[in-house]
Amino acid sequence: MSTEILISAIGLAAAFALMAILIFKQLSPILIGPIAAILVCLTSKLPVFETVTTTYMQGVMGFFVSYFFIFLLGNIFGSLYQVSGAARQIGSIISSKFGTKNAMWACMLPAAILSYGGINSFVIIFAIYPVALKIFEDADLPTRLLPGIVCGGMWTFAMTGPFAPQIPNIVSMGYLGTPAYAGLVPGICSSLFMALTIIWYMNYRCKQARLRDEHFEWPEGVERPDDNEPAPNGWLSIVPIALVLVLFNVAEIDIVICLLIGIAAAVIIFWNYLPKKAEMKEIMNKAALTSITVITNTAVIVGFGSVVKGIPFYQFAIDVLMGSEANPYLVAAIGANIFAGILGSASGGISLVYESIGDVFLEYGQQGYNLEFIHRLAADGCGGLDSLPWNGSIVSVFAICHTTHKKSYLDAFITGLVIPMLATFVVDLPIILLMG
Repeated sequence: MSTEILISAIGLAAAFALMAILIFKQLSPILIGPIAAILVCLTSKLPVFETVTTTYMQGVMGFFVSYFFIFLLGNIFGSLYQVSGAARQIGSIISSKFGTKNAMWACMLPAAILSYGGINSFVIIFAIYPVALKIFEDADLPTRLLPGIVCGGMWTFAMTGPFAPQIPNIVSMGYLGTPAYAGLVPGICSSLFMALTIIWYMNYRCKQARLRDEHFEWPEGVERPDDNEPAPNGWLSIVPIALVLVLFNVAEIDIVICLLIGIAAAVIIFWNYLPKKAEMKEIMNKAALTSITVITNTAVIVGFGSVVKGIPFYQFAIDVLMGSEANPYLVAAIGANIFAGILGSASGGISLVYESIGDVFLEYGQQGYNLEFIHRLAADGCGGLDSLPWNGSIVSVFAICHTTHKKSYLDAFITGLVIPMLATFVVDLPIILLMG
């Protein structure tokens, strides 16, 4: 490793450490992203002004343009459920069916079902958060635990498992020519491991909270519906969410159009339970402003990943993986984790894995290695190190859930990073090595 690459690696590590510290100090991601990008430029001898104003901003704007309407419409959709009392009604139904002792299952399964339905996580969190609040209220649990279980539902087995219509599976299918159920046996085993371990861990955290005499408190800044106010029928309230799910997966309509239809359905069904015109205007304005803040906080971190792709150490990491003599299955698992960690994104990480070393995987296939196993390891692997503190999605989820890294990151770290990594290396890999 040359001195230039070594300094570049040190700079990247320092940028990661700085981002983590500043995020925990609650400095705005809008400041953190550019600061980290500048540090990486300085240690990798990249032209600072040109890189920050072009490469970095292109990454920021690319994400913003791609997801603006999803964030905006998703927030409005969730707000309609919140202010109408529909979320409260759905939460009551789920709580009554599961019971307060099974509150973690009650929160995780709806998020997992929506994720397995192909819905983007940014839409899921807007739809699930108000419902989960009611479940947590009935169970009298502190809301700081909420992101841990919801993230565990939408970002782990439901995002990477067999048949999941999410990016880790879709990109793997497209590049390797494998089916959605590739690596079915290890995939099912790792998915069950993740689901059960997440529930066990979160139930343990709930017991700890009760021993500390922690209770549910309504989050500041969130409009609280009056429990005595009339609200829509709980079962009927599920219709707009189900409509979005069916239109997106069965009719294969663009998610933005699906959300518009879902919002229209929600307005019609909830009409008699929505606030008056003046108050509703204020609520919609607030939802719009919140969506801008959340997407911006995410985009500025994604932009940092665009800069990282141009540093010397990044190319060095690719060359090491391509020239590795390690077992190909291990290369797939480690490579997916490394790229996801560097970019702070599962979807970005899996895309770059195939873009950078995909040809090597195809060569492995020609040598007799099972591409379906490589598919499964890469898909599960990208759901591991993606959940580091600077992950833009985590920043967004915490903002939507009105919490902070200091309060909630430990649980998101365990359910979104530690458990998926264990599933990849302790469940997936040994089974594949035995079968392959």
